[in-house]
Amino acid sequence: MSKTLRATLAGLLGYGIYGFSFFFTKLALNNCTPFILLAVRFTLAFFILSIPVIFGKIRISLKGKPLMKLLVMGLIQPVLYFISESYGIAMTSASLSGVIISLVPVAGIIFGALFLREKCSFFQILCTALSVGGVALTTTGGTESFSVLGFILLIISVIATTTFAIINRSVADKFTPFERTYVMTGLGSLCFSLIGLFTEGTDINVWLAPLKNTDVAISILYLAVVSSICAFTLVNYTLNHLTVGYTLIFSNFTSVISVVAGVFLLGESFTPLQLCGVCVILASVFAVSVYNLRKDRKSLAE
Repeated sequence: MSKTLRATLAGLLGYGIYGFSFFFTKLALNNCTPFILLAVRFTLAFFILSIPVIFGKIRISLKGKPLMKLLVMGLIQPVLYFISESYGIAMTSASLSGVIISLVPVAGIIFGALFLREKCSFFQILCTALSVGGVALTTTGGTESFSVLGFILLIISVIATTTFAIINRSVADKFTPFERTYVMTGLGSLCFSLIGLFTEGTDINVWLAPLKNTDVAISILYLAVVSSICAFTLVNYTLNHLTVGYTLIFSNFTSVISVVAGVFLLGESFTPLQLCGVCVILASVFAVSVYNLRKDRKSLAE
């Protein structure tokens, strides 16, 4: 199996995991405040990642490397991204927020070309545009709601995601996927815990009460272990081997998974337009993946 194929599968799996995270987040927020959820989620993830480091099973080597870039990347994702996306979605309609967030691959192509001089084919641009259209179809039917601040926050989340990918790609040869994930979860734990203490107070009972709820406990386990650890590591691995533009088109695959999870796990409605949107996204992601793999085989043959 080629590195390109492994990276493609890692990207699909990583963003697929993100799709289910919307379901578990929604489940937990019925009995838990956002910042307590984020603080506990990333603290648990950081604790789990620290176990093999403490026992010497995995080494973290940061000396002599561009640590400042890594710290900035960690502050952008997950800290800035989660704050801007969460409040942006809360202030706008589901349809508008879905379409804006789906612009991430478009921003990835532009930023990749500007800052990393990544080349982009017309076929990739076409697939990216189709995937945006597919997301627009899957998010139809949201309540009519518009907020200038919400719109700005969603744009910030798009820029944050793309900037994260740019920095991630630029330090991929200096830090392992595990090292990047470790720093990201550590910064997420620190920042969200501080914000949580400021917004929720220091009463330990306030923090522990939600954890006694089974739905919250299961959701936090998924979000910490599967989403924060596994998905972040998979996406970091993907950015080791694929360009930012190719990697971020997989982000719209998240919409497919979130729709499927909503229908089968939450009993949400599923319209013919949404089915069309899902098909368009899957076709676009499949086409660009096959195109990338064929391009890789061709370069190896030469």
